[in-house]
Amino acid sequence: MVRALHDYLTERAARADKVGFTLRDGREFLGWLVEVSADHALLSWAPSPLYAQATGGAEWEPEDEWLPLTEIVPTTPAHYSRAEGGWIPFARDP
Repeated sequence: MVRALHDYLTERAARADKVGFTLRDGREFLGWLVEVSADHALLSWAPSPLYAQATGGAEWEPEDEWLPLTEIVPTTPAHYSRAEGGWIPFARDP
């Protein structure tokens, strides 16, 4: 599963697809993958008015973050497809 997830995330990064997934610490990631290494992904969080509100409007998104792939709940990744007009779950990706 880790290899399949790595390959999926690598493809999403190469295509600059917007992705979303749940992290084991309970956070919900929405944004882009800047880079994927053998066991980590560099996350670029999407701007959010909720994050801006939480930081007093000073920042709209958290700093980019390297995250171990094992921190991603494996059943949750999805990417947005303009062609299909919606979110495509990792489990459905060919």
